[in-house]
Amino acid sequence: MAKINLTLTIKGGFDKSGKLEPVREVTIHHGEIVGIVGQTGSGKSTLINDIEQLANKDTFSRRTILINGRVPSQKIKISPKHRIIAQLSQNMHFLTDMEVSEFLEMHSKSRGKSKKVVKQTIELANTLCGEKIKSSHLLTILSGGQSRALMIADIALISNSPIVLIDEIENAGIKKREAVKILTSNGKIVLLVTHDPMLALMTKKRIVMKNGGIDRIVTTTLFEENILTGLINSDNKIMSLRDKIRQGDNL
Repeated sequence: MAKINLTLTIKGGFDKSGKLEPVREVTIHHGEIVGIVGQTGSGKSTLINDIEQLANKDTFSRRTILINGRVPSQKIKISPKHRIIAQLSQNMHFLTDMEVSEFLEMHSKSRGKSKKVVKQTIELANTLCGEKIKSSHLLTILSGGQSRALMIADIALISNSPIVLIDEIENAGIKKREAVKILTSNGKIVLLVTHDPMLALMTKKRIVMKNGGIDRIVTTTLFEENILTGLINSDNKIMSLRDKIRQGDNL
């Protein structure tokens, strides 16, 4: 399903004051990455929760989410097998006491994928986090960063979900820029909630939230793209220093 050329449409509802959202409709196309920005409490997480639930005027915001211009069927909304949306939250830990390989084998089998993808998924996850994940590790001993790295690799290689929602990946303790590139490399729609200017400028457009509503849509300018180059260079230097400190080296 990840290769289906679909669209996601958000039809506006109401903000926290009960007023109509200024932006009445946003359509996001196959392969697009869109940022969601705004002050703390502006409604960013509420928006992605509406999308994850495929809301149909049945949430506080009264928004409607359309897939390919239509209200999704109940099967898509409630059946785990047919879910088209994967969500990565900033606070995520596994609760089941399974080995990493066992979990990935179970998921790959349910998706009709070869067992070969299990090793590939672990290898990909280990490019995103400092402390390596082993196939024999129990899910419950993984750190927050390892858990998110594993799920990002899982979504990229195993999951068929064509829409990915990411909530503040900058707080995940992983290589954030590489993670975004991995998730956008195979044409998925990606919505990225972020306070990080570098991640925000990696998107072509940004949904700006205010008082619980979609206030406006901002397109990334050429000037901002030039700023992004400098931010990436600075981030590379910071990551290098961070790795040295983590390894116990002097700077």
